[in-house]
Amino acid sequence: MLLAASLILSAAYAADIVTVPTANQLKAGEVDVAYYYLGLDLPSAAPQSLQAQTIYYGLTDKVEIDLHRYDPESDKDKTSVIVNGTVLLLQESPTTPNVVLGVRNLTGETTTRAPINSDKVSLFVCAAKNVTPMTPEGPVLPLVRVHLGIGTEDWTLLGEKRHQGLFGGVQMLLHKEIGAVALYDGQDIITGVTYTPGNKGVTVKAGTFGKHWWMGISYAAKLTH
Repeated sequence: MLLAASLILSAAYAADIVTVPTANQLKAGEVDVAYYYLGLDLPSAAPQSLQAQTIYYGLTDKVEIDLHRYDPESDKDKTSVIVNGTVLLLQESPTTPNVVLGVRNLTGETTTRAPINSDKVSLFVCAAKNVTPMTPEGPVLPLVRVHLGIGTEDWTLLGEKRHQGLFGGVQMLLHKEIGAVALYDGQDIITGVTYTPGNKGVTVKAGTFGKHWWMGISYAAKLTH
């Protein structure tokens, strides 16, 4: 039943929706690549958009490594790449959540020209649990997954402090191809909808990010057997 839940949740996981840390951990050889466009509501001197690319890779069943690239509009701020990673501490079961220990900006990359702490390494612990009743045939839709995390301050995105203290939210699979998410990252409330047509590993998604908006597309696959 847990395997069935994992498979059906793949449409709703969107583990990197605008880079909010979660305990949605990839297994060994699994990869998720994504492209995002953020439309920004900022003063005219600041970037009005941001393009982001992410790569998540499962090194083992317990270790995941990620790369996030941020590219602001028209060189109004610097382009940067940060390295993130998570280690599985507790595997999800019918009675326990998935729990991971993670780090963002492992190499201390400076992500903005502003005089702030964007090069700080951020630590976090996240938990995630399916709360939808299970049947012998699999989970009952809508499938609901709750998230809760606690972390130290992270300034890597838009030069704003995120992930300090408590953060988290809810993911839902409303239909086998349609998901929704509502998350709080310590700075903004993030909402989104996801659409995963067929069984091709492609997901398109869009939503709001505080006063901003975003859209993206991702592809998930398993590289090894």
